Amino acid sequence: MTPTPSLFTHNRTGLSLDGIWKFCPDPMQRCRQQRWWENPSKQNSVFPCWDPEGLWEIQVPSTWKKQFKALEWYDGHAVYYRTFNKPKEIPSSYEAFLVFDGIVYASEVFLNGQKMGEHGWGYSQFAVRVTETLQERNELFVLVENVPSLQRAPGVRFDWCNDGGIINGVKLVFVPRTFIQNFKVSTVLSQDAVSLEFDLFLASRDAAACEEVTIEIPELKLSATVKAEAGKVASHKFRVSKNDVKLWCPENPKLYDVKLSTRNEAIGDEIGFREIKTKGHEILLNGEPIRLYGLCVHSEFPDTGRTATVENIRKMVGKAGELGVNFLRCAHYPYAEIFGREMDRAGLLWWEEVPVYWIPAIKEEEVSSLVLGMLEETIRRDWNRSSLIMWSISNECCYRDPKNPMDNNYDYWFKAARLVRKLDPTRLLTCAESGNIVSTSTAWSPTKGDEFTGVGKPQVEENHRPMHTDELYTLFDVLAANLYVANPGEEAVLYPRFVRLLSPYNKPLMLSEFGSMSLLGAKVPDDVLGSEARHALMIEKAYDVFKELPEITGYCPWVLLDGRAPIHWRWYNLGTGLFRYGFLNENWEPKQAFFALKKGIDQVKNHFKQS
Repeated sequence: MTPTPSLFTHNRTGLSLDGIWKFCPDPMQRCRQQRWWENPSKQNSVFPCWDPEGLWEIQVPSTWKKQFKALEWYDGHAVYYRTFNKPKEIPSSYEAFLVFDGIVYASEVFLNGQKMGEHGWGYSQFAVRVTETLQERNELFVLVENVPSLQRAPGVRFDWCNDGGIINGVKLVFVPRTFIQNFKVSTVLSQDAVSLEFDLFLASRDAAACEEVTIEIPELKLSATVKAEAGKVASHKFRVSKNDVKLWCPENPKLYDVKLSTRNEAIGDEIGFREIKTKGHEILLNGEPIRLYGLCVHSEFPDTGRTATVENIRKMVGKAGELGVNFLRCAHYPYAEIFGREMDRAGLLWWEEVPVYWIPAIKEEEVSSLVLGMLEETIRRDWNRSSLIMWSISNECCYRDPKNPMDNNYDYWFKAARLVRKLDPTRLLTCAESGNIVSTSTAWSPTKGDEFTGVGKPQVEENHRPMHTDELYTLFDVLAANLYVANPGEEAVLYPRFVRLLSPYNKPLMLSEFGSMSLLGAKVPDDVLGSEARHALMIEKAYDVFKELPEITGYCPWVLLDGRAPIHWRWYNLGTGLFRYGFLNENWEPKQAFFALKKGIDQVKNHFKQS
């Protein structure tokens, strides 16, 4: 009863199960003990201890931490329940799949009294086949738990709120017995042509099944029919003159309707064609160098928490536009499917990440296997998003003891890199790890979290070297570093040192995090940590340094919005558990740092246009 991988679901025949469900927190796991999915409530009987009228109502998708004040910080077990009717127009011969676009964290799915499957990790999309169990009227239970654990990713400490629940959409999808499970489109440019390369994945319970699949791009007047066999990859390549194709880019995010059909079904998507590569220190979009004027974000919204809505995504895009941003670092976990589609339409580049974050146990097979499963599901769901240009496989977690180099956790990075290269070699591979350095008197480890070797400390004048081996750095296309400083002006030491140490690898360099924190309207002296003026000054100083370092081709300050993260309890958090690194507060209101960032981006853009 393992989930079915990589089922393409966009606009496919089906039934949305978003809406009002029944729900209860279940800290004592009464549902599991009494097997509620098998035992309906009985009138005038105490046992089993449930009935639909006794449960709360909850919106799906959502997190219970935003739906119920009493559960604002609850991590534990919960029960979701709803009924639904099978659509009458669906042919009886069709297969049926329940598709969950993201649950935090682990989940078990029961339909009409039977267990359909379980999913051992969070955030990524999965599907379970329910064909034989589906009835005209159906009862669905989903058991969810989000208890932090050292044997999970993320582990027990991270910089966002652990929003439990069915946080992304749910749908019931119907397909023929032999169906197009998924497809991938890659764009490769040559001097005068564009190659559009299709990989098709046909699925069926009949291992010998085959179908003729027709691929069409009507606007380009392209059509071809390919014979596909179940369980194998069928491929086709269109070659088109560059003059006939409008390549996707931030200035012109052109999307084409792409259609695939067999004798029994038709599916389609809106896809932009573009190529992303590197050459030395440069990132090339459609063959042209591009600087990434970026910004870090969380999928964190004041009213819905981790659950993204189209309205909130567009609000985020609008704020990015005000700043002049062309790139988002989407930390630190897979986002909802609707996010990537909105980025495609908006022309906003982004990277997607898995939550390998401060996890000492990542080298253990039990933990790394969860992440690799999450990574594969996410790649297969989002590999046709033109705006998505980088896969990031970790943040602040890669470690090697400088006194004992054999003590390291590198095995995960080699496995994850191989997986990405196998599934999606057309995108750039990175991780937020390249800022780790070694001096003779200090060493960083994942247990230290965001305590970096910085400047303004006794070791600042000592010799430094990159923490990791050449073999590790060569895994990545872009070397990205989270580099924070304690005081304004220290950027002029730290950032050039990063360039000096990493430039010999001849790869694009990026600052994947930098910044400070402030409380909007704080009445404190300007030089106090937490003041708006100090936060703004640190952003101003950073962008002053960037003008002198052309080797750095991407800048992603942390973070757009103040968000919930119960790990900081300083005066500027006001006892709320809000992380105050945002350029906007939790109500989308700008701080002084927001305007400093806008000015800094404008100045760096103008500097490199003129140079």
